[in-house]
Amino acid sequence: MKILFAGAGALGSRFGYMLFKNNEDVTFVDSWEEHVRNITNNGLKVIIDEVDLGNYYIPTYHPDQVRGKYDVVFVATKSMQLRAMLEKVKHLFHEDTKIICILNGLGHVETLKDYIKEENILIGVTVWTSGLGGPGVLNAHGTGKIELKQVKEINLDETLKLVDRLNGAGLNIRYSADTYQSIWHKAGLNCVLNTFCTLIDCNINQYGSYDKNLELTRAVLNEITAVGKAEGIDIKQDVIENNIKNCFSLKTAGAHYPSLYQDMKNGRLTEIDYLNGEISRLGKIHNIPTPVCDVITLMIHSKEFINNNKQY
Repeated sequence: MKILFAGAGALGSRFGYMLFKNNEDVTFVDSWEEHVRNITNNGLKVIIDEVDLGNYYIPTYHPDQVRGKYDVVFVATKSMQLRAMLEKVKHLFHEDTKIICILNGLGHVETLKDYIKEENILIGVTVWTSGLGGPGVLNAHGTGKIELKQVKEINLDETLKLVDRLNGAGLNIRYSADTYQSIWHKAGLNCVLNTFCTLIDCNINQYGSYDKNLELTRAVLNEITAVGKAEGIDIKQDVIENNIKNCFSLKTAGAHYPSLYQDMKNGRLTEIDYLNGEISRLGKIHNIPTPVCDVITLMIHSKEFINNNKQY
């Protein structure tokens, strides 16, 4: 089985390393020149829980350098880079190539359907975390799990066999009919913490310490719940609120600055169009007002504009 990681950033590198170590045929594709060069010349340096596990020479290329066909493709880019990456690697798909997508945010299935059959799309959500300690250096902590669902359940038995094989590398994938709900629940959390921490300029604990944080949280989640239900998703708003509250402690994620905050701080474009922006877009389709998400989206874009943020 040939496995391609379309994007070898933090999560892509971590999952790719796990599969490579389990003797799977893994290839990385990435556009970050220094990252590609360092992995090619020195191997991917892997540090997990502060332990140096050595260097792994995983084949790593620019998208236009790869040839052949792949059986499984993990898309591991930023949300706004998905279509551009698919354009670069679509020549590597065969008739039965499976795409696994666990990107943050909403709306990715519609993009993927332009490139591959619905029954070959596995959409999911993960609580694995990861990081890069520089180009060619994976620096990650802890463990995690993945929730996954085949968009159109044809030949489901083959999908379940694939899940079992990937779990041989410790990915902790659970096939679940409730995956769409989980995706929306995670998006709801990100629509609150990513955006407000960025706009207020604070970490998660500081946001939680504000005595009226629940009013801000509910202003966003009320819109997400209404739009999600119009989309046929059984949103449990109390579950999202509790998940957000559980992040406030310094013992959990309180000291963390969310990814959108970090992108903004580092002069990069953000994933806002796939979070609150997607809620705004879907709200218009269903004639559901989303004034809070509308304004948050515009405010994040205004910060990108003023900072002259660029794609990377």
